[in-house]
Amino acid sequence: MARYAIGDIHGGAKTLRALLGRIGLRRGKDRLYLLGDLIDRGPDSKGVLDTIINLREAGFVVRPIRGNHEDMLLRNLSGEHDIWSQHWLKAFGEKTLQSFGIREVGELPERYVHLLMPLPLLELEDDYVLVHAGLAFNSRNPLRDSRPDNMLWHESGKPDRKLLGGRVTVTGHKFHPLRQIEASLLTDRIFLDNGAFTGMLPELGNLVALDLDRNKLVVQPWLDGNDQAQGT
Repeated sequence: MARYAIGDIHGGAKTLRALLGRIGLRRGKDRLYLLGDLIDRGPDSKGVLDTIINLREAGFVVRPIRGNHEDMLLRNLSGEHDIWSQHWLKAFGEKTLQSFGIREVGELPERYVHLLMPLPLLELEDDYVLVHAGLAFNSRNPLRDSRPDNMLWHESGKPDRKLLGGRVTVTGHKFHPLRQIEASLLTDRIFLDNGAFTGMLPELGNLVALDLDRNKLVVQPWLDGNDQAQGT
């Protein structure tokens, strides 16, 4: 069995499929984690979610994690807003809804709601914590004390594997140049967001996967069109 993690996809369905082709994920044998922010910014959020659903239905083990962008969409769906989600439709959601051919978030087909609603905030392996943004690392027990906003938006403190049962933390959320991502492979925290949607090669503009067993990166340039928007 091999294990992989992929950073923020942000609506890049073509890029995701190309990266999956390079990984060579094996049906029923390998495990793939997606670190959240599957949607928004890029042109084909629907295509990303379709790819995930199709892989699962075909027997591949794919475990997406909730990112802040999925959380904003779901809060717009439920009406339980926080200070960020109330701006989602104007800032990001219109493009995402267009990819589904709908105008209102309430029109989102159940197929996609059923995928997004149960997304966990983190996943644990014996040697890794996989989470979108981070944890309350300044706590004596980050796994117990971290709040949803730590895991989705704002970590606190610096990772220390001694407080996580020896686990290395793997995150997306904030993009970093490739050289910093490569350097992070030797630390208590690995970054996997290279700002794929920006299309800004070579230091930014790639969708990045990590082979968790070999501690090796697979880097796929963005194939879904250019969008220079900034942020998380």
